[in-house]
This record gives sequence, structure tokens and C-alpha cells, in this order.
Amino acid sequence: AVVSTQSTGPTVVYRTMTSDNHVTNVTNGCKTDSDNISNLKYWSHIANPSSRYICSVFNKKGHEVRVVGGAVRDVLQDKPPKDIDMATTALPSQMVEVCTEHGIKHILTGIQHGTITLMVEDVPYEVTTLRIDTDTDGRHAEVQFTTDFQLDAARRDLTINAISVDIEGRMYDYFNGREHLQKKDVLFVGDPAERILEDYLRILRYFRFYGRISEGGNKWDENTIAAIACHKSGLHKISRERIWLEMQKIIVGNHAEEILLKMKSLDLFPLINFTDDFHIEDLSSQHKIALLSEIKPVTLLSYGFTAVERFTKLRKDWKMSMDEEYIGQFVIKHRLSHDVKYFQDLLVDTPKHCRHKFHMGFKELCLSRGGDESLFQTISQWTVPEYPLRGDQVIKHVGLPKGPLVHKFITLGRNKWKNSHFSLSGEELLGYLLEEYNKMNKVK
Repeated sequence: AVVSTQSTGPTVVYRTMTSDNHVTNVTNGCKTDSDNISNLKYWSHIANPSSRYICSVFNKKGHEVRVVGGAVRDVLQDKPPKDIDMATTALPSQMVEVCTEHGIKHILTGIQHGTITLMVEDVPYEVTTLRIDTDTDGRHAEVQFTTDFQLDAARRDLTINAISVDIEGRMYDYFNGREHLQKKDVLFVGDPAERILEDYLRILRYFRFYGRISEGGNKWDENTIAAIACHKSGLHKISRERIWLEMQKIIVGNHAEEILLKMKSLDLFPLINFTDDFHIEDLSSQHKIALLSEIKPVTLLSYGFTAVERFTKLRKDWKMSMDEEYIGQFVIKHRLSHDVKYFQDLLVDTPKHCRHKFHMGFKELCLSRGGDESLFQTISQWTVPEYPLRGDQVIKHVGLPKGPLVHKFITLGRNKWKNSHFSLSGEELLGYLLEEYNKMNKVK
């Protein structure tokens, strides 16, 4: 949008969109959808008493408030909304005044960009001042506050995310977002190249929302794909943590195989430190089974690796958590085994202070197989037996000299015990080790 001041007064040029997704300029006007969505199944989740209260206290001070973003998109898809985000004509300082006057607990979440989190009935509501981007570097933007909802909508990434609705259910759809949502089309607001140059993260967000919205795995918008191919180098500006955050949602979303193949064909993998030898087809074969169990994204990701080392490198590149690293490595190492005794031995050999991690990894492995309920219950409810010998007992009874033989005989004893299904006593094990030691000395 362009704001210019002339002698006759300010003239505002709005971006609006025709049915073919082409941006045109309409002076001093806006395109709205007059449909009221208050009759939709989950509308009451948006227009709950708390959100109505927020709108009421802001309206009394002359500030307009609308619900924006994902909550609107979810309700239009007949899905219950998760978080409710709002946009307002009130400046940050005016929001603070309203909250203070009415005793509303509030957190200055991102006040420099106009965002304050209001806590009402212990539920967070993010409220952000309407804004336009005045300067961008491909990742961050300098913002200017405005009182115009259409200007605010024009700065958003996708048409399906640019819809707003007031508390009475009146919907404001400046860029045909509802139509695109109904057609399962994922389109940028206006020129895809412009939106990408404003924030290169939008490349990954496009693929993420494609998996969430699109019905077909290969229903790509050619202009969008061309813009991504042209400006993909900007992905190096994205932080590693944010790359992993977006990739998690892509991996567990719909059409993951098609999306990853498209990303690979566009040579995006090297730009986000993703290995080209990732086995997309192995992840895909596990996808439907795994998603029924709601496993962690890292668990599903690990099925695309055959070598732990490759996964570990990616873990470092994307700055995954230590728990995610453990889960990924556990699944890669042990996913081919279904034997109860195998996992019992593994658990016995896991130090006590690490056994909570074993159970974390083991649970994810079982879930990735669609539950594997019998194996999961057997191992989870199993009482781990204590190895009946200490190292000093072995050294003393067998008469071992200091050196590598100590470790060898301790390991020999543990393996004998495990092979007996943990039934041999300490005395029986000492007798066995002494016999083995004497055999060794006779051979010498």
C-alpha cells in the first residue's frame, strides 16, 4: 500500500485482488465479503465470553477489534480453533491503558511490533495493533501502525491468512481467501515474489500450508513455484531453529512425500542444511501408520535415515533438542527389531539415570509402528532385574590382574547373565567366570 499526502488531503491506495489473483489498485475503497459466519459450527469458540469481553472494553474506548489468522481459517474449515489472535486499531499504549483500567492481566509480548498478550480467565489472547511494513530485509520488518484493516491484511503472506472477522461474525475478506480455502488453493497475497522478498521464511510456510490445505499432492501454483525458484537463496537468512520448526510441520502434514520431492527438485535442501540422500520414500511408507499414533516429528524424520551419523549432523545443523537427538538415534538403531528379549537386554544395559530416556525413545518407536501394543506393554511393565555382581567382587573372586581383562570378564559375566534370561545368581556367575579364567590360563 502507498500513502501519499496531497493538498486535497491524504489518499490511500489499497491492494486488492481479482478472481485470478491479480493485484489491482483501488483508491479509497476496499473489497469485503458481507457473509456473516456466526452460524458456522465452531463460531462460538471464537465468540466466547472472554473474547466478547475484550472486544467490548476496546470498543467502549473507540477501538475496533477483529479476530484474525488461524482461528478464522479453522472455523471456515469446520475445525475448532486453537489460539485466538486479534488485531486492533488501538496503539500499544492505548491497549495498555484499556487493560490497566479494566484490571486485565497483560504481557508485553512484542510491544515494539504492537503485540500484547491479554490473559482472560487464564487463557492467552494475542492482540496486535494494525500495521504495515515500511522496510524489510528478507526476514525482519520495520513496521508502522495504522488504523486500516485492509492495509494490515495486505502485508500478510497467504490469502487464507488475510481474513478477519468481527465479534458479530461479519467477515472481511479482501483477497478472496475464503474462495481459495474452499478450492483448497494456497496462494500468496498479490505477487508471490514480493511476499517472499519481504520474508524468506514464507517459502517454508507456503509448503507447510500446502500440506495443511491442499487436497492434491501436485496442485502447485506455477507463479509461486517460479518465485520460490528465483529467490530461494534467501533461505540462508532463516535461523536453524526456525527451519526445524517449519520442517516439523511439513513432515507430519499431508502430502509430505510430494512436498519434499518438490523442495528437492527446486534444490532447496542444501540451502536449509538438509541432506540430499534423505530417503523420502522410506518416510512416506511410514507416514500413514505413524500419523495415526501422533508421534513426534523427529520420530517420523528418522525413518528417512539409515545412518545415525547423518541424522546426528542434521540434529546439530537444525539445533534440535537433546531429547529429539536421543529419539532419532534410538529409532534409527532399533527400528528393525521386534523381539522382547532384545529390548530387555537393551534396557538392562541402560544406566539407571538414563532409563527415562530409553522409555521415551521406546514409546516413540512403538507408536511409529502403529502402537505395537503387546511389545510396549511388556517392556513398560517389566521390572528391570539388578545384575547380581559388582566389579570388585569379580576381581577378588577370580583373581584378575589390573588391566583390560577386568572389563572383558565383567562384560563376559553380564552377557552370561542376560543369556540365562537374568536367572543366574551371583554365586553361579562367579563360578562360571572362575572356570573361564582357568581355561584361559591353561591354554596359555
